[in-house]
Amino acid sequence: MIGSKLYVRLDTPVHSALHESAHFICMTVERRSGLDTDAGGDDAEENAVCYLQILLGGVLPVVGRERMCRDMDEWGYTFRLGSAARWFAEDADDARQWLLRHGVIDEESRITHSCRQSP
Repeated sequence: MIGSKLYVRLDTPVHSALHESAHFICMTVERRSGLDTDAGGDDAEENAVCYLQILLGGVLPVVGRERMCRDMDEWGYTFRLGSAARWFAEDADDARQWLLRHGVIDEESRITHSCRQSP
């Protein structure tokens, strides 16, 4: 990622492209304006990024949430409950609340198509 552009190769996994896109959406305006490769962010933001990555996968007909979770597990993402799907379903309310608080999703967990605006 450089500025507002995400560079991917043809062999970049979809989950990686969505993860980096979610970083862009979730970072502060200040970080977004000076973005050059390293998304940064804290643990709470990283959890929100993973949650949003799954939501983004869910709106892509050829991907879906199940495949996104499976791909995350196969790639080596680790979650307390042992899998991305279990984390998403049972242990990710803090990530959901983070996205809601920053206007990235609405009360129904639908993507708002807005980047984070607040600090």
